[in-house]
Amino acid sequence: MRKFILAFLVVVLIVMLGVTYVLKQFQQTADLSYSKLQSVQSTVVYDKNDRKIDELYKTVPRQNVSSNEIPEYVKMAFVATEDRRFYKHFGIDLQGIGRALFKNIVTMSKAEGASTITQQLARNLYLSSDKTIKRKVDEMFLSLGLERQFTKDQILELYLNQIYFGSGVYGIGAASQIYFNKPVSDLTVGEAALLAGLPKAPSTYSPSNSTEKATARRNVVLKLMHDQNVISDTQYQQALNERVVEPSIPVKKPNSNQAFIDYVIKEAAQQYGVSADDLYKGGYAIYTDLDPNLQESINNSVANHTFRDDAINSKVEVGISAVNPKTGGISAMYGGRSYERNGLNRATSGYQLGSAIKPLAVYGPALETGDYTPTSLLSDERQDFGGGYSPKNAEGEYQKHVTMREALTRSLNVPAVWLLKQIGIDTSAKFMEKAGLPLEDDDKSKLGLALGGTTTTFSPLQLAQGYTTFANKGVMTKPYAIRKIEMRDGEVKKPDIQTERVMSEENADTMTSMLQDVIEKSYGTGVNARSSRDAAGKTGTTNDVKDAWFVGYTDDAVVSIHAGFDNANSTQTTKYLSGGGGQDPATLFSSIMNNW
Repeated sequence: MRKFILAFLVVVLIVMLGVTYVLKQFQQTADLSYSKLQSVQSTVVYDKNDRKIDELYKTVPRQNVSSNEIPEYVKMAFVATEDRRFYKHFGIDLQGIGRALFKNIVTMSKAEGASTITQQLARNLYLSSDKTIKRKVDEMFLSLGLERQFTKDQILELYLNQIYFGSGVYGIGAASQIYFNKPVSDLTVGEAALLAGLPKAPSTYSPSNSTEKATARRNVVLKLMHDQNVISDTQYQQALNERVVEPSIPVKKPNSNQAFIDYVIKEAAQQYGVSADDLYKGGYAIYTDLDPNLQESINNSVANHTFRDDAINSKVEVGISAVNPKTGGISAMYGGRSYERNGLNRATSGYQLGSAIKPLAVYGPALETGDYTPTSLLSDERQDFGGGYSPKNAEGEYQKHVTMREALTRSLNVPAVWLLKQIGIDTSAKFMEKAGLPLEDDDKSKLGLALGGTTTTFSPLQLAQGYTTFANKGVMTKPYAIRKIEMRDGEVKKPDIQTERVMSEENADTMTSMLQDVIEKSYGTGVNARSSRDAAGKTGTTNDVKDAWFVGYTDDAVVSIHAGFDNANSTQTTKYLSGGGGQDPATLFSSIMNNW
């Protein structure tokens, strides 16, 4: 009896779980109205003022069309090709599944699928493209929900506005324009058949890739339409004689914020599970903290700057990241003077930091020990720190002792290495990790860390993150690009803002005071960064001037700038710069601040 009761309870539990699962899938479809789905447009990206800065599409934006704008033979071309029993099944075609299964067994391969138009719509609206059993089950139940909620005509309209037609085009409205330069209502039978043949393999059958394959596939569709009495003998013959012409596919021009847009797309995938393909399908709204004025100032400052090291075959490249230190929102991003869509983003690429690392690796942690202040005297005598390591000051001048403030302002090397040895590399590494710049193990035993001579490389974005520690009263704020994203179903997701107390507010203010001297003192290495705004900052230059840095900040923005050649290496000194961080990067910072 006990076994019977236990078995009964297990069955009840399974049934309850099954019912809960089915209701959940039905609820997903119930949450979306026809009018909302009908109005789905390209994904839009907004700036901090909620103003549109870009629409995400590859060639042309989506152009949703209503059912009454689509000729009947166009609709039936898709029905005949993709789902001949569309008007007879309830979302799942059991007969079609059986037929496909039989053919697959006979051919010993997956020769035929059995997804209905409703299932394809469910997949496009709700699911990823993962080929798993769970996704297939989800797809089936969601299809049942769609059939319960919408009419066949509504489902077909939504489907035609959602599917991918190749060449970066989603929806039949955009496809008609891109391939035939006409609205859907003017499509010929042959053109309708060509479009209906694309969903199976858009790249393979696109006329932009092969007019021969596109023609062959179109003819297959025409035969299906003829065999199913969708078109007459005359229409069939006329359509077969239509010539398929290779279309001229426009390429969307890069946005002036393109590096930032590409970063947003990557973050959507990494943080919210929304792939680039999903975004290009449309229906999402992405809100960012991009400051359009700051971004424009950066763009113009770089464009108008004269880089004296530019050569005929190579030019100095620049990567810039700007972060709001209070929120962590990325305010601006510049991927390079020759940045291309989805190309090398120099704002997020890693480089050695040079002396820009000193506040994070040496002076910040030294202040936190409580043993050192800006007036503390540091050794500035040429000396061997062990193992033959004897760094030089850039100007070749030395004093017996120098204050911490002056050592930082002049960016002297010997005092920085000496101080790192006093506080210990472990103390430095822990401070840097808390500030968001973790070191590789190889760098945790070398005093060269004080000068940025590390195996670990850091991007302008990472350096900006580290300096939020000083700009935000001792609290590091991790950068993010997306402040909220509205999903297709209306759900709103926001980032989990990550902060960490790295140093005391008092010590952070002290650091800011010293870094202000870097800019304001006549002997400061960052004197070229002076602007109409009160700012603090630090220069950075690596060996032989392979990399040049300036990272500066105000209360509202940390701006991190790297300059250098893409193809610089240790055997080609001609690909190095003639001036360090106090030259191009500092001058750019000044221009950015003045024009912001």
